[in-house]
Amino acid sequence: MNKIIGCILSGGLVFLYYIFLFSIILVSHNEMPINLFLFFIALFLVPIIGIVCVLFMRISEIRSGEEEEAKKY
Repeated sequence: MNKIIGCILSGGLVFLYYIFLFSIILVSHNEMPINLFLFFIALFLVPIIGIVCVLFMRISEIRSGEEEEAKKY
């Protein structure tokens, strides 16, 4: 259970960091051309989606016990 909590905390902190950086870009959108703004949206949304996917994969790995089997080798 502690491993799952650790995964959620670390993934959540990185997720919040990206959301914070993304919000800074949203605030400065008034001075930015739309092309650059859309580039930054894509630049920050891809890692956020990746973080969420990896978090779910890690939790399912811990629950299935695959992590313990890797320690044998």
